[in-house]
Amino acid sequence: MSKNIYFIRHPKTEAPPGVCYGNSDVKPSAESLEKAAAKARTKLNGTSVDICYSSPLSRCTMLAGALMQDRMVVTSERIREINFGRWEMVPWIDIPEEEQEQWGQDFINCKIHGGENFFDVQHRVLSFLNELVNTGHTNIMVVTHAGLLRALLAHLLEASPRKIFAMHIDYGDVICLEWYNSEYYKVKYL
Repeated sequence: MSKNIYFIRHPKTEAPPGVCYGNSDVKPSAESLEKAAAKARTKLNGTSVDICYSSPLSRCTMLAGALMQDRMVVTSERIREINFGRWEMVPWIDIPEEEQEQWGQDFINCKIHGGENFFDVQHRVLSFLNELVNTGHTNIMVVTHAGLLRALLAHLLEASPRKIFAMHIDYGDVICLEWYNSEYYKVKYL
């Protein structure tokens, strides 16, 4: 039996320009929330989902609530954005240049900021996916973050973590994973 898992990126946040954030709870504006919800609804094209999972960060839970209306949304820590540690909510210009260079040269493994690296995020999302595909639900919505989606897609598409960042994932975009089993699945950008 196949499953359809619809991964949706949260709306644009009200974070000040030039600030490093990932794990911080930065809300979307009402306008960006409605724009992302309208975009996701259009891409979902009336699809009915059995259950919705969301990152616990408000930019995701607010979109999940808008899409699910009165239906329950389940939050999961495993699908929240990368933790940038002591860089969270710090302007990039205030982060030492040598730290940024070290991280930029190897963001896949580097934890110079005291938070997570790419593989930490990938481990979390793969654990979540493994649990998801073993539930009885067949149409599942997941509202999450671009970093997390890239970590998932790098694994599923057997792509280099560096190259997966060339893939653009906009606010409100929907990526559908048609899951048949761990050996056979399709990834579609709706």
